[in-house]
Order: sequence, then structure tokens, then C-alpha cells
Amino acid sequence: MNRLLACASAALLLGACASTEKELTDKGMQPVAAAKAQTLLSGNTTTGTTASGSGFMVYNAPDGTMRGKSGNSSDTGTWEVIADGQHCNQWKTWRGGARQCARLYEVDGEIRYFEDGNYRGRYKIEQGNPYKL
Repeated sequence: MNRLLACASAALLLGACASTEKELTDKGMQPVAAAKAQTLLSGNTTTGTTASGSGFMVYNAPDGTMRGKSGNSSDTGTWEVIADGQHCNQWKTWRGGARQCARLYEVDGEIRYFEDGNYRGRYKIEQGNPYKL
């Protein structure tokens, strides 16, 4: 019985973390606007966790380049915020080098990001490049 309760509790916690984009919009939340996303990201570092549980940190340089680290792996690439506010990036090797775009939502003091409506992770924004990425 205790094991069942532990599993149920874990499932509830994971479910609370992995909100769908529809759940957020149903609550009246709007994606971060393009100008705000640009200001939040440019020259700053994001530290967070992907939907699969991998930790990461990424420095988004003002010139549109980025440098990231996840575990023992690192990569470089480019980033931009497009007119509808989506944050797009393309790594040299991570994610197969494919360009990805995500809608950003501010939730409980962090950013949650969604690609094609699917939850992909969350991060906090730290000023500057404190990890020297």
C-alpha cells in the first residue's frame, strides 16, 4: 500500500511539472511576447531541466550565438526570437542539429517551453554568463 501511495504521489508531482500548453492557455495564460523574450534571453543564461530530466545551462549571447552544457556534453549554435515570440535555436550537434522553436510561458517564477504544444522543459534565467560558457 505504501508503495502504491508513493507511486501515485510521484505521478501527481510529475504531472504538475509537465503542464500542457493547452492547460496554461485554458487558465488564461499567454505566451511571452517577442520583445520581452528577447530582453529576457539576450546576454543571459538559462539553467533548467528538459522534459526527459536532463539538466542544462545555455548562454544566449546578444549576437545570436549560444553556448550550452548538459552533463559532460557541450555544444554551440544560434538563437533568435521570431515575431510571434517563439524562441528558436539550432545546435551544431544536439537535437540532431535541427532548428527548433518553442513558445515560452512564465509560470511560478520560471519559464516553461513548449514545441508544437508539447512540454519540453523549464528553466530559470540568470543574469549574464555566470558559468563562463
